[in-house]
Amino acid sequence: MWNDTVITLLATCVAVVGVPATAKADLVTDWNTIAVSTVPGDAVVNRQTRAMAMVHAAMFDAMNAIRPQYSAALVTIGDIQGHASREMAGAQAAHDVLVALFPAKKAQLDANLAATAVQIPNDPPKGKQPKAKGIAAGQQAAAAVLALRANDHAFEVTPYVQQPAGPGVYQFTPGCTAANMSVPGFGKVTPFTLPDPDAFPLPSHPSASDPQFLADLAETRDYGSSNSTVRTADQTNIGLFFIETSVSAENRLARTLVGQEPVQTNHSHAAKQLLAHARLFAAMNISHADTYVRTWRSKYGNNFWRPYTAIRAVFGDTTWTPLRQTPCHPEFFAAHGTLTSAGLTAIQNYFGDAVSVDATSTSLVGVTRHYTSLNRYIEDVNSARIYAGFHYRSTMQRSNVLGRAVANWVNDNMMVPLEHDDDDGEGGSDGHYQGQPVHDDYDGSNDESED
Repeated sequence: MWNDTVITLLATCVAVVGVPATAKADLVTDWNTIAVSTVPGDAVVNRQTRAMAMVHAAMFDAMNAIRPQYSAALVTIGDIQGHASREMAGAQAAHDVLVALFPAKKAQLDANLAATAVQIPNDPPKGKQPKAKGIAAGQQAAAAVLALRANDHAFEVTPYVQQPAGPGVYQFTPGCTAANMSVPGFGKVTPFTLPDPDAFPLPSHPSASDPQFLADLAETRDYGSSNSTVRTADQTNIGLFFIETSVSAENRLARTLVGQEPVQTNHSHAAKQLLAHARLFAAMNISHADTYVRTWRSKYGNNFWRPYTAIRAVFGDTTWTPLRQTPCHPEFFAAHGTLTSAGLTAIQNYFGDAVSVDATSTSLVGVTRHYTSLNRYIEDVNSARIYAGFHYRSTMQRSNVLGRAVANWVNDNMMVPLEHDDDDGEGGSDGHYQGQPVHDDYDGSNDESED
C-alpha cells in the first residue's frame, strides 16, 4: 500500500512539472531543440522533416561509429577510434548539417557548438585525443549525409494542374490557387528508406459514393464547421491544439519523455543511454521525413476532394466553412494522420505505449494535455483533423497505416542492434556535457500548412 502511494505521488509530480527531478541535460535533446528552432528557416514544412532526418542521422552515425552498437542509419564512416568523444561527435555532426542547410543561422549555430565544446575537456598534448577524434567523426558523418541527400529532388518545382470538377476530385478551397499549392512534386523526393516510393502496401481512398465515406463526410460537416452546434469546447480545443506541425510537437514530446528517464551514473551505461537517445531521434525523424514523401505522393496521385468541396457537392450546403482555413493540397492521405502515427510509433518502439506525459502546443499556447497512452494521442490527432474541418475519419485511420508501416520498417531495418557491440567500456570520454541554455523557438508560423 505504501509503495502504491509513493508511485502515485511520483507519477503526480511528473504530470505537474513535466519531467522528474532526476532529469539531466542531454546532448541529443539539446541539439534536437536547436535543430527544431533552426529548420523553420525553410518555409516548406516537408523539407523541415528532411532537415531533421539528416541532422539526427548524421548525429547517430557519428556517435555510433566510435564504439558501434548498431548498424548505420544512413552512412558508414571509418577510421574512428573507440576513445573518441561521442558527445563532441554528435554536436559537430548536427552543427555541420544545419550550417550547410541554413547558412544564415551560422553565427548562432557556431555559438551553440562552442557552448558544447567548452564542456568537453581539451585533449592532452600527447596520448589519446578524444575531443579531436570526436570532431573528426562528426565532420565525416555530416559530410557523408549531405552528399547522400545532395540530389534527392527536394527542391525541384513541379507545377500543379487543376483537374475538371467531378465526384471526389480535388478543387481549390479558399485561398488556394495553382501558384500556392503545397510542393506538388514532393512525392518524387528520394525516400530515406526503401527506394521504391510505392514499397509499402497502402489502402486507397474511398469512393465518393461509399456509404462509410458519406457517414464520415456528415461527421466532418457537423463537427468540423466553424459554427458547429455539436462540437464541445474540449473538442474545439483538441482541433486547435493539434494544428501544430508534427515536426515540432512530436520532437518536443520525445524530449519530454527522455527527460523522465533516470540518469545513468556509470560512464559506460551513460554512453550507451546517450546513443540510444540518438537512435530514438534518428528513427523518429527519418520516419517523419520518409512518411512525408509517401504522403505527398498519395495526395497528388489521388487528388481527392476536401470537405469544403464535398459538403457543398453532396449536401448542397454552400455556406459551410471549416473551423480553420483548409491547407492548400489534396485530402488523401492526411499528413497529421501519417506523420503522427510514424512519430509516435517510433517513440513507442523505445518507451512502449504507457506513459505519463504533458503535451503542449504552439497552436494553442498555455494549454496542456496529459497522456497516459501514446495511442490515445494518435486518436486525439485523428479527431482533431475532423474538428478542424480538414479531413474524414476514414482518411485519418487509413493514414495511420502508412505512418506505422514506415516507422516499424525503420525500427526493424535501420540502426539494428549488433549481436556483439564494440562498446568496450571507454565511455569515460563522455558524460562531460551538462547542457546549455536552449529554447524551442519553433514559432508555429507554418503550422497550418501541414494537415
